[in-house]
Amino acid sequence: MKRVYIIALLSLFVFAGFSQEIPDIHKNLYQDEKGIFLEKDGEKIYALAPEDQFKFTDLYGNVSGNDKGLLFDFKNSGLNGTLYFGFINYNDAKYPQPVFFKKTAPIESGNAFIKIADDLSGKYDMIGWQDSGQGTLGYRIVKENGHMLYDGKASFSWDGKTFQYLPTLIEGPFVDLLTNTSLVVSFETTEEVSASVLIDGKTYSDKEPTFHHEIEVRGLQADTHYDYTVEYGNQRLSFSFRTAPEKGSRKPFTFAYASDSRAGQGGGERDIFGTNAYIVKKIAALAQAENAAFLQFTGDLINGYENSRERMQLQYTNWKHAIEPFAHYFPVNEGFGNHESYGYIFLDGAGSELCMIDHFPFQDDSGESMFMENFVNPTNGPFSEDDSKYDPNPDKMDFPPYEETVFWYQHDNVAMIVLNSNYWYAPDGHQLSGGNIHAFIMDQQMLWLAETLQMLEEDETVDHVFITLHTPFFPNGGHVKDDMWYNGNNDPRPIVEEYAYDVGIIQRRDQLLDLIVNKSDKPLALLTGDEHNYNLLPITNDMERYPEDYPHKKLELKRKFYQVNNGAAGAPYYAQEETPWMDRVQDFSTQNALVLFDIDGKEVKVRVKNPDTLEDVAEYNLR
Repeated sequence: MKRVYIIALLSLFVFAGFSQEIPDIHKNLYQDEKGIFLEKDGEKIYALAPEDQFKFTDLYGNVSGNDKGLLFDFKNSGLNGTLYFGFINYNDAKYPQPVFFKKTAPIESGNAFIKIADDLSGKYDMIGWQDSGQGTLGYRIVKENGHMLYDGKASFSWDGKTFQYLPTLIEGPFVDLLTNTSLVVSFETTEEVSASVLIDGKTYSDKEPTFHHEIEVRGLQADTHYDYTVEYGNQRLSFSFRTAPEKGSRKPFTFAYASDSRAGQGGGERDIFGTNAYIVKKIAALAQAENAAFLQFTGDLINGYENSRERMQLQYTNWKHAIEPFAHYFPVNEGFGNHESYGYIFLDGAGSELCMIDHFPFQDDSGESMFMENFVNPTNGPFSEDDSKYDPNPDKMDFPPYEETVFWYQHDNVAMIVLNSNYWYAPDGHQLSGGNIHAFIMDQQMLWLAETLQMLEEDETVDHVFITLHTPFFPNGGHVKDDMWYNGNNDPRPIVEEYAYDVGIIQRRDQLLDLIVNKSDKPLALLTGDEHNYNLLPITNDMERYPEDYPHKKLELKRKFYQVNNGAAGAPYYAQEETPWMDRVQDFSTQNALVLFDIDGKEVKVRVKNPDTLEDVAEYNLR
């Protein structure tokens, strides 16, 4: 149950000099007229400047028309390359995507021109713009080195004399927060417009013009197919969805799981600026083909590790564009990973990364807040790590928000708990600055997890509980050096201000296992990623899981539990490594993978398929 906090939210900006207040949870961090710096051995080490080469909104926001077509000004004189383009026909495809034309347009000093009248008329007018007076183009920006930068859309009108750029729906619509009686339809437009969603003869509208639209629909019937239409300006797009069954109806259904889709090797769509769009599309298409009720995707969607808000936003958008044609129809629920890191970066004298910390102000300019801005997830999680025993100031908000990065949801008789194991993450140098380490679940999130598990234990409509977080409890290939093992070293732990946590990473792992396995009966499996492979690990009490000479109390497990790792959604692969439990690992594979859970009452079957080749990777029963 979500706790309510009454907190005096002090301003995170110090208006004199437009400086930013340094959060009290950090140490050795200061600022002067030159900016934010880390003090080490008496030396001031200033945060690296983002050095942005573009503004994200300039990749779609400066389009104009003339008598021949559309002119694009990307506001970047250094951008040269090729603009691929083609119409999007929303009327003849369930999953609309651009059909790129045989011609291209050069991008010269950041400018390009698509000659619609000359090149896309007559037999090439596949959308009927000459008759209807409007249409939508898809376009792809490819730099002169061949690197794909951005896939965009541009809607236009034609009055017989002039082409005019229209407000364009550039992200979505997405089916979000789907329940048995409600959902939210979310999407982005290039201009502030008032939009509406039409469902079952009723109209639901924005309260005011906006770029970001989250339109809530209530009063629906359970387990029912609905068509919906998004209206903005004089444009209409129509799709469909199916509501969830009544809670606890125990009707058979399938859900899908994957993680780790940051850019891969091989060129082309395997790296559209920060994401492996090729495999993401394949995963979303396979999930839709398998009639999955939802897709849970937990972490490392993008390359991240950025100090630039503009580059982070572009990466997130490219990921959303990849899933978009399929996410018109079913929910994709996103979790937070280490590559969602957006922060301040400090370099040593040799130019190597010395320290990276979460960006602030936390509430509106952190890794967590950027994730919240880009996705629509439940808000039933904990507030933040404020009010923990490590909170240096109970009178103000010192930590980043958890909102929409930690939450739970239910579909029929399954509950999914989504944790954030990279909260307030300091990838490097947390000993210098303070911060959380990779894979550590901090105290307030632990408290929320305990309360949520207890609530679900008492809920008669729930038979199966899955806990998903980005980092495995027991890594097997790629992250044996960290995750919840750190090569068998319990010493790593968060540092808040000057104070280290009183438990280390392996102790915290055991506390999590105690909650999930010993104090609860319904949790069936951890769904993890981080390691770019697929494998199944049955976890039992006789499994070797401690380093030699471990000085702390060892946990006795009262039942079998499972870890299903699937970080094989397109990121570069990791091979298996040696661990104390390696002889227990099953079906280890470096193929790209989508895990499908077939739920039929009290039974749970798992099927694993390669979304690229459709090859069967594994199949087994969990319960």
